Amino acid sequence: NKGEKALKECMRKNKGLLALTALAGVAASSAMVLLALFLQRITDVALAGDMEGFLKVLLAALLYLAALGSLYWIYELLGKKLIRRITLLLRRRVFQGVFRRGYEDYTEHNTADYISALTNDIKQVEENYIQPLLLTVESAVMFLVTLGLLLYLSPLVTACLGVGLVVMFLVPSLYGKALERRQEGYSRQMAVFTAKLKDLFSGYEVIRAYGMKKAAGKSFERENEAAADAKYAADRLFAANQTLSQMLAALTQFAVIFLAAFLLLKGRITMGAVIAFIQLSGTFIQPVMALLQNLPKVKSMKPVLERLEGLADYEPADFTGAKAPTFRQGIEVRDLRFCYEPGQPVLQGLWCGFERGKKYAVVGESGCGKTSLIRLLTGCYAGYDGAICYDGQELRGLDVEALQRMVSVIHQNVTMFDESIRYNICLGEEFSQEELERALQLSGAAKFLPQTSGGLDSPVGENGANLSGGQRQRVAIARALIRKTPLLILDEGTSAVDLQTAMDIEQQLLAVPELTLITITHKLDPELLGSYDQVLFLKGGTAQGAGGYADLQQENEAFRTFCGVHAMA
Repeated sequence: NKGEKALKECMRKNKGLLALTALAGVAASSAMVLLALFLQRITDVALAGDMEGFLKVLLAALLYLAALGSLYWIYELLGKKLIRRITLLLRRRVFQGVFRRGYEDYTEHNTADYISALTNDIKQVEENYIQPLLLTVESAVMFLVTLGLLLYLSPLVTACLGVGLVVMFLVPSLYGKALERRQEGYSRQMAVFTAKLKDLFSGYEVIRAYGMKKAAGKSFERENEAAADAKYAADRLFAANQTLSQMLAALTQFAVIFLAAFLLLKGRITMGAVIAFIQLSGTFIQPVMALLQNLPKVKSMKPVLERLEGLADYEPADFTGAKAPTFRQGIEVRDLRFCYEPGQPVLQGLWCGFERGKKYAVVGESGCGKTSLIRLLTGCYAGYDGAICYDGQELRGLDVEALQRMVSVIHQNVTMFDESIRYNICLGEEFSQEELERALQLSGAAKFLPQTSGGLDSPVGENGANLSGGQRQRVAIARALIRKTPLLILDEGTSAVDLQTAMDIEQQLLAVPELTLITITHKLDPELLGSYDQVLFLKGGTAQGAGGYADLQQENEAFRTFCGVHAMA
């Protein structure tokens, strides 16, 4: 079905290993069934008093058992290797599918949903789909070989087992749909639980500072109970399914044993045949039991597989352009309109432009559309009206990933990876020592490195916990500068440093002639704003003024009032 597409693709990529595992399973299962013939023979020669024959059969049985152990070891080893490869590929496909999402689609889900899919859901697929499928193949082979031997030894006993088999196969239909619903509920609840854990751990400082440990504990317990209840609800059905299967299996085996004993009393079979029937009834019922217990598990995974399929095979529908972007002249924004929610416009007919090599400061009250403008310029959202043109080419016709490689954005909230300072600047790329030194000097990061334990190789901790806010922003600025992109955007990128340091950093960036700089700022220092080629003043989602700082102060009353209010604040 549709939900199995990603999983089947992973299996196809491992078809050689899958075939070897299946072959080993066939050999091991067949060998296990054929043990019944040894039991029959050894019983008959013992009852006949044939010591020589007894010793020969015993030696053959020991050699056979050694071979059987080797076969099962090979089968188990191949099975574990197959599971490893399939889950590895499935995780990779889901991870890559998540990162194919555009900014808008990505933020529709809580990141905990993605984490839950890559951990809880993949674990469920391994335990309730892949492993049961392998057991189903093994069980089917064991069943068929046993059936052949039973027919050879006694069609009557085989018919008795067949009646029991029909009854046993009715069991999965009683639980299949209910198990599917409960497994889906468990998957959803685990995603909620993971989101709550992420939320609580992320808010550790607030929880400690505001004495929220009791409230946080209650919140955790509530979601913990819900997750445990969802799992228990599914497990209860599994338990009922397994119990009923076990009872039917025991009843069928009893019927076979009593029938074989009756045939022995009538002199129609030997004692060795009775022992063989007892053994074969086990290898007949055992695979049926496995099928009855595993088929509901496999069927119940349909909604989980569909969820993983939706993540793995995601194809972005927002930006589909393929033209190579250029940034030789600049960016032109014409009549730009945008809203996050229908009927609540953030930008309302914005016109502005950014020439290559010039420096721009974007100012305005909170909520006037400054950050939204930056997100649109960098290809985060495609659902806008109007036009955003790079060198005359509309953004929606461009290769957005290539465009984003031409732009460096420094956000107010800096994301840091739990690696070294060097890694957080270079992000796995190779740069010369000269390039690294230049970025460290321009960003001001070089000033605090001597205070760290290992310089550039110092660990930053989880999301930069080992660094101060100002140090994290300096690392983020170095990260942007080292790439020498033609366009650099500071979205309150110096907010965590003091005014003098912020001025020093911005003055250094303003002095780079080839760099186009767009700065969103709340710091209305006249000296600093006067250094920009143009100040763009936004109000109510439109441009209320654009020009040099001194000109705007003189000619634009709304801007003058805005600056006056903020100066008093």
